[in-house]
Amino acid sequence: MSKYQRYQDYVIRDGRLIGEFEQMYRDFADPWHESTSEEYASDKAAGLNLLARLKARHGIKRVVEVGCGFGHYSTRIGALGLETVGLDIADTAIERARRLHPSVEFHVGKFDDYYRLKQLRPDVLVLAEVTWYVLDHLRTFLEFARSELHNTYILHLLCVYPPGVQEYGVEFFTDLASIKKYFGMEYLESGEVKTEDGGARTWFLGTWNHAAHVAWNAPVLR
Repeated sequence: MSKYQRYQDYVIRDGRLIGEFEQMYRDFADPWHESTSEEYASDKAAGLNLLARLKARHGIKRVVEVGCGFGHYSTRIGALGLETVGLDIADTAIERARRLHPSVEFHVGKFDDYYRLKQLRPDVLVLAEVTWYVLDHLRTFLEFARSELHNTYILHLLCVYPPGVQEYGVEFFTDLASIKKYFGMEYLESGEVKTEDGGARTWFLGTWNHAAHVAWNAPVLR
């Protein structure tokens, strides 16, 4: 029997971060709806398109998804022909990801495991729907990434919610504009899809490397 009826209660409840990810992955076969509705999410599709462009025109080869869960999105990234590594804090999630998706490399790892991230040397870091759960480490993470992974792109996907619906994290950001301001990067592309409840699915592809920003916007000669 599950500890809670809703998987969301394992992570954020009553405006507080709970963070019982290991127990959540043990109790629920498909939290986050990774293998159902999320397969068709507009922001996920946009992210894959941006990665395909980076591979075709800018030579990226290696992608690391932080907070990969059961590895469904990591596997879709790998299907683009990119060397893909998925990291997640929960042992249960990684064990299942390895069983479900043997073509992708998965490891147990935390968001602030900076040594591991440096060793992996990613061309792109993917943060797909994880940022609300790592806010306590986000400022330090961005300082590390700006300094140590200066040439690494960040693909960021995050749902935001209508005013008054969300209590946790609103002092950090509440919409795409404030997310971009907080991260403080140069943005190659960004966008959002409004949802019927007044929220939105947001995404951006960012860099701290100005030359990469220039290259992205350069005309393609045929």
